[in-house]
Amino acid sequence: MLIPTVVLSLAGCATTSAPPGAAAIARISPDELARILPKPAPKLPPTELVRMSKEGATAKDIIAKIKQTGSRYDFSASQMIDLHAQGVSAEVLDYIQSAREQDLRDSMAEEINQREQRHAEELQREQELRRNSYYFDPWWPGYPGYGWSYSYPFPAYPRR
Repeated sequence: MLIPTVVLSLAGCATTSAPPGAAAIARISPDELARILPKPAPKLPPTELVRMSKEGATAKDIIAKIKQTGSRYDFSASQMIDLHAQGVSAEVLDYIQSAREQDLRDSMAEEINQREQRHAEELQREQELRRNSYYFDPWWPGYPGYGWSYSYPFPAYPRR
């Protein structure tokens, strides 16, 4: 009796903890991540930012010019430090960084929404297939009001 108990307990420890049929987590490959992430599009080159700063343009004017041209930058920390050393204000660099982070959030949210929509469409197709199946019976346990129910009053003893 001890040996089968030990064997069954060891077999139970060797099984996976995920229930059968559980959906695996969809991981994003590096190639797919590169496709999803927004590409920097600096229509206003960094040299122009430095030139405008040295000419005395205010940070609001430079930010307005960046918005007007639709420029997106992907600067490293050292490049940001170099731009600041060349005279670009911290407010402009903060805007560039926050715009980049917002683009990343937006692109990830869009990708998640598209994946959820595809998943919902797959579930809907699967439900339609089941519903249109020859063997589908929506009232499988019994039709409403048919047969015994828990509320049926069973007398414990015959009444006199």
